[in-house]
Amino acid sequence: MSTSIFTVRLGFVGTTPTALVEKGRNHVVMLTGNTDFPTPTPTTAVLTAACDALGLANQAFDFNRGKVEKETRDVAFRALKDLIRELGGYVQANCNGERDLILSTGFDVRRIPEPVGPLPAPGDVRAIVMPYPGRLEVRWRGVRGRNVYELWYTSSDPLDPTGWTVLVLTSKNRYVAEGLTSNKVYTFRVVAIGAAGASPLSDIASAKAA
Repeated sequence: MSTSIFTVRLGFVGTTPTALVEKGRNHVVMLTGNTDFPTPTPTTAVLTAACDALGLANQAFDFNRGKVEKETRDVAFRALKDLIRELGGYVQANCNGERDLILSTGFDVRRIPEPVGPLPAPGDVRAIVMPYPGRLEVRWRGVRGRNVYELWYTSSDPLDPTGWTVLVLTSKNRYVAEGLTSNKVYTFRVVAIGAAGASPLSDIASAKAA
């Protein structure tokens, strides 16, 4: 009998700024003292600060409805979304596909369909320099039967396993990494996750951010 494997469902569809603040605060509550996830990335303090920032920006926009207030709110909204997306990557990397562990962090779950067999490692991983400071685009060949990809990165020695961090969970086979340090080399690798579990690690690709 096969064992069901679950992935994190971020739950962003149709989310309003007010709902996103509530979602972020719920993650903070669920992760505080959660021994299965002792070192959340980002930290609960960072998440709380981002929730506070969006909450204040949303109040200011509701009061004034000005263009400046709207832009401030939208920036704070995107920032909190990015942090929750990063948190989803951390949870996925540390949950072993277990439903209850994912739920214990405040995320919903998505069950991966019945196994289609072991997945191969994503191929043709490329890190592409973009003409914008602090950005790199990562592309790789799609894997049939995958449910989601984990994109990992490190800015230290790629042979050091402790330096690797999940950057994002995505269903697409490309991603633009932003907020990187200019003139710093970043290395990426990809894992495909399907019903039968995770694929082997892809080959690595490195590039220096503009």
